[in-house]
Amino acid sequence: MTSPGHTGRRPRRTWAHAAALVALTLAAALLVACSGSEGSGDGTITAQLPTVATGHMPIVGVQDDRLVNADAVPAERVRMIAATGARLARVDVFWKDIAPDPPADPTDPEDPRYRFARLDAIVRGLRAAGIEPLLAVFNAPAWASGGTTVTPTMPYNSRPPDPAAYGAFMTALATRYSGRSSAGGERLPAVRLWEVWNEPNLSLYLKPEGGAKAWTAAYAGLVRAAYPAVHDHGAHDATVLVGATGPRGKTGPGGVGARDWVAALAANDVPGDAYSQHIYPASAPRDVTPAVPSWATLPQLMEAADGWKPGVPVYITEAGYTTAPTPYRKVAVSEDDQARYVRDIFGLEVVRDRRLKAVVWFNLQDNPNWPAGLLRVDGSEKPSYAVFREVAAGG
Repeated sequence: MTSPGHTGRRPRRTWAHAAALVALTLAAALLVACSGSEGSGDGTITAQLPTVATGHMPIVGVQDDRLVNADAVPAERVRMIAATGARLARVDVFWKDIAPDPPADPTDPEDPRYRFARLDAIVRGLRAAGIEPLLAVFNAPAWASGGTTVTPTMPYNSRPPDPAAYGAFMTALATRYSGRSSAGGERLPAVRLWEVWNEPNLSLYLKPEGGAKAWTAAYAGLVRAAYPAVHDHGAHDATVLVGATGPRGKTGPGGVGARDWVAALAANDVPGDAYSQHIYPASAPRDVTPAVPSWATLPQLMEAADGWKPGVPVYITEAGYTTAPTPYRKVAVSEDDQARYVRDIFGLEVVRDRRLKAVVWFNLQDNPNWPAGLLRVDGSEKPSYAVFREVAAGG
């Protein structure tokens, strides 16, 4: 059994950015060296958590990281998502792809410089299939972040954008997917679930100048801009997910630890409707381990979130286990263990808590950098695919 203190990191959305692979490899090596979850010195697993067969079942979701690729056909990828039985799909919204040039009116989704066609097709396709879209909005264009990116060859711009520019973009998005707008003569569906950024506590996705306080303050500024934009212009029942916290245990040069990140939401008086967390532990779901974040320590993070907003709903917007080692993660499990872990996750008492609203498996299909898919690279089904379908049928 691998040490629960090691969680490895992954730039997992690199399938569409092959030209940046070398740069990503170097960056990921730094992230792996800097990251890690808190745990006991020897990584001992002390007990096994029980599983339950009854109680509240969260919404079962999946993320297809190939959905945003320029060469992927949205209708085909949506069909593959629907075949899993998932009721929710998390979708990356790359700001720099939709607004490569500054719009004349960034709050107006009809501005001709916006490129919404692909996202329109994705949202329409998911809604037609009865799947709830959850849009995670990040990756700013250079024009919104002082005219530069941290590393121009990287697929993600981790330089913090101007909060006002982010708020304007969120206004355009929320307006377009409010359920009251049309495109091509047809009404666009409403989007209810919005996530502010992706893993902003990790330097791969957000890296301001200064230490942890500057880091959390930069994120707080983005949330303060996005929250009213969504609620003033979006669907009447919109929910803004805050945190989007990457699986890091300790605060250091490469990022802010999960517990410190949650505490900063309260310290910065950040608005929000729900808290979202990513969990990629080295340990099995039922292992009792002090590693943070893990399934065993999720109750601690929920308690910490109470310090921000008592009883705030919780979404696990990424979770998974890789079935092969990669340059970005040394931990790997067998395909049979991955299937067993899917079942175990949804049987955990903390996952069956009514406060936990959804668990999103990442990802639908393996890519060479992140082989945690329910499908292999060639599209064939792993054992976890059938288990996921069975679990999704109950959630």
